[in-house]
This record gives sequence, C-alpha cells and structure tokens, in this order.
Amino acid sequence: MIELEDLKQQLRAVPTSVNNFKLLNIRTQYVYELLMEAYIAEVKSRGHVFIHTQMIESTLMEMARFMTDPKDCRFSIMLCGIVGNGKSTAHKAFNRVITLLHSYKLLVAKDPLTLNAKMLQLTAAEPAKWEEVLNWYGWLGIEDMGSEPCESKIYGRTVSCVADLLEYRYDKCKSTIVTTNLTSSEIREKYGIRASDRVNDSMKVIIFGDIDFRKLNNPDRKDHNNK
Repeated sequence: MIELEDLKQQLRAVPTSVNNFKLLNIRTQYVYELLMEAYIAEVKSRGHVFIHTQMIESTLMEMARFMTDPKDCRFSIMLCGIVGNGKSTAHKAFNRVITLLHSYKLLVAKDPLTLNAKMLQLTAAEPAKWEEVLNWYGWLGIEDMGSEPCESKIYGRTVSCVADLLEYRYDKCKSTIVTTNLTSSEIREKYGIRASDRVNDSMKVIIFGDIDFRKLNNPDRKDHNNK
C-alpha cells in the first residue's frame, strides 16, 4: 500500500523553473553596473550622447534588485512610460547582460528572444514558430505592447496574440519582459481584467520618468504629433 506521506513528498518535489531566469548568484550592485554599461553602449551604438539622469539610474537599479531578489516570486518585467524615455534601450541592455551571463553559464535558460508586438500576428500564423515562441525557455521580449490590433484573424479564428501569449507564459511560469506606453488602466481596457490581473501578479512593473531622450539628443527634431 502506498503511504500518504510518500505521495505528499512527491508533490512537494515538483520542480519550478522560475529561478532559472533570475541571477540569484550575483550581487545586485554587479548586475546594476553591467546594466548601466550595456545601456551606455546601446545609446552610443545609435550615435547618441549618453545623458546621465537619476531616472535611468533608479530604473536600472530596480531591474537589478528584482533580478537578484530570491524572495520576490514574480518572474517577469514590464517597462512602462512615455515614448522616448529609454524603455527599449533598457530592454536591449537587459538582453545584452543576460546573453553575456549565459555565455559564462551563469544562467540555465536560453539567450533572450525579442519580438515586436505588431509582428506577433505573423508569427502566430505559423504554428511551429508560434509554439517555439510560446515555450521559449529564456527571457521572451515583447516590444511596444499596445501598438498591435486588439484582435487578429488567423485562419478564420479571432485571436488576441499578446493576451494569449502573456496568459500562456504566466501559466507556465516563463519569464517575459515587455515595453509599453500604456498605463495600467489602458492595459485593463485593451486586454481585459484577466490579462491585467496576470500582469499584476507576475510582473515587476517599472515606470520610467517623463523624459524624452530623443528630443534631448535631437533638439531640432520636428514633432509630427503636434500641429
């Protein structure tokens, strides 16, 4: 006869993959300095001048603290704020650091994979590629969440690619990093309460300040959004 305690022990031993996506064996300050170095490199790679601000310093430190905190059970990140305030640059810097550390075997997970939200419909139309994206065993990035249509038609079916992807990866505890210009109320309105609730439960939300670095680097740029 099988003992109840033996069955309980097997249930307790169910492995979790959450910590495979974090940097629990590296000091927070080290991760912060790597993120800052990668961020500066990303800015310079576009021919711009790095502008040091307290906002960038604090947001990168938030990312570093989250990635090295064993007590924080969240496993994904959302970078929010206005256009041009460094979210995408921080995302690229994050990918650089993760890829570097993975090359030194400091992470179990694969290198990051990043997709633009507008392109998810094309990916979802190819079942094999969509399956690979959904189950990517590494940080999966979604750039510019909210820029895509609310719903798409794929083989006659109406789907919401971003909401479906976020829900699937939430259920599987797979890490996702997202950049968006949407506010929390706009996310709830566009994707529904269910998706919004999953964002709140699984994602470290980091809000970037209202600084437009594109304007600071290009003061003579014309803003076509303003008449």
